[in-house]
Amino acid sequence: MEETGFTPAGSIKKPIISNVINSLRWRQMVSSLVIVATGIAGTGAVYYYYKYESLFLAESKQMEQDAYKIIGSIELEAESKLFVLGNYVDEDNFTEHLRARGFSDTLNETGITYYAYIQELKEPKGIYWSHLHPNEEPKTNESPYSTWKKRDFLLFNIKPLVDDTPYAGILEASTAAGRNPGSRSKLKGARFIVYARRIAFEDDAFQLVLAKSTEKLESDQDELVKSIQALVLVTTLLVLLAQLAGSYIVLSPIRRIEDEIKLIEAGEKDFIEHEYPSELNPVKSAINTLINAEKGQKKRYRDALDNLAHALKTPLAALQSSSERSGENESINQTYVDEHIQRMNDIVAYQLRRAVVSDHNAIVKLESLRPIVFRLRDSLLKVYFDKQFTLDINIDEYARCRVDYDDLMEVFGNLLNNACRFCESKIAVTATQDVDFLIVDIDDDGMGFPDNNPSQLLKRGMRADSKTDGQGIGLAVSAEIVENAGGKISLLMSPFVGARVRLHLPV
Repeated sequence: MEETGFTPAGSIKKPIISNVINSLRWRQMVSSLVIVATGIAGTGAVYYYYKYESLFLAESKQMEQDAYKIIGSIELEAESKLFVLGNYVDEDNFTEHLRARGFSDTLNETGITYYAYIQELKEPKGIYWSHLHPNEEPKTNESPYSTWKKRDFLLFNIKPLVDDTPYAGILEASTAAGRNPGSRSKLKGARFIVYARRIAFEDDAFQLVLAKSTEKLESDQDELVKSIQALVLVTTLLVLLAQLAGSYIVLSPIRRIEDEIKLIEAGEKDFIEHEYPSELNPVKSAINTLINAEKGQKKRYRDALDNLAHALKTPLAALQSSSERSGENESINQTYVDEHIQRMNDIVAYQLRRAVVSDHNAIVKLESLRPIVFRLRDSLLKVYFDKQFTLDINIDEYARCRVDYDDLMEVFGNLLNNACRFCESKIAVTATQDVDFLIVDIDDDGMGFPDNNPSQLLKRGMRADSKTDGQGIGLAVSAEIVENAGGKISLLMSPFVGARVRLHLPV
């Protein structure tokens, strides 16, 4: 297929989207915005509900007061069965009071804003009073409301009230009647705040209905919605700005630790050194641990080569001694040679394993010390066959410690080899049991350790005698193995006025 040189759009956008999704900063901002927006929206909805309810209750309370005023101002005329103003009420003053309270004077093209009437509860539910005609009188002995459709009334379907509990709610006008058909079409279906209360005169029951247009309530509602929207928008913007500032502050330690890691990669630093918040300390510790592990691995490789060379010295010397004796017409002990060859193979495998594995917290089984020391004594007596000395072992069969078998061979091979090299005529190995340790003393009657800071000999390359062959790592290797196993080595003076190496081996 011929290449066009164009890159698909999806392959360009995908990394950008992926980077945004994988960014902690953007995740934090988006999650915070979602939480804040949800919280503000919920708070706004609750505030809107209670504010709207308070506006509605305020209107209902005002209408209740107007209802009490109307009930206290009218009476039922016995002859006409119509409600009229009482003799003690001035019609002009009453009309002016209603006008001041917001009642409409007449039905017009724009609709009625505030309206009141009295309706009979039983069928045919006739109209017996209207605020538009507060003092209506009968004409030709017939109620003027018997033909109420010629009047200007708005009616509502309200379930008849059976007790003194009033009704308050928002309803649509079920019937808009009047002389002007245009008015009827405009007002039918209009929404009103309706307040109704049951009143009784003599044996008849009526209900007083007050209806106020929801235009003002809806206007207040619209203003409330706009205010809440503006509040949500401003609050979200402020939270976004605060989130940007907070994100910079919160993520700055992550940027600093990232910079330190880059310096480590460039070789300009060894470890992460600065102090960080407690949440990042585990990350800092883990990275430093990995760096230490890598450096430790490299060091173990270098040390393993030194250790391997040092550990092979003894079996090689034994083989060399056997070879020299064979040159003097002595027969070669093939079993002895095979044993040391196998020992050399074991040493190589052991050192390679130590170079790779470094888990000193694993559970190690108890090893008996006596067979190891006796095996090493037999080999060393053959290595130093031309030197007259005794090697006494005071270790019983119950002397055991929790150190790996190969590690014990390495440690005691190094230490007993040193003792054989530097002793005059006597070496003694003694083991005693303590509470938490098996204490082993290796004593010789040689020149001993220097009085000035003998612990320096436990470091690699440090030697007490520069006149003899050696690399000065035997004591250091032994100390590292014992310390890694949870024990320790001390350099003291022996009862033979020579060197004493005391080992505390864990049990």
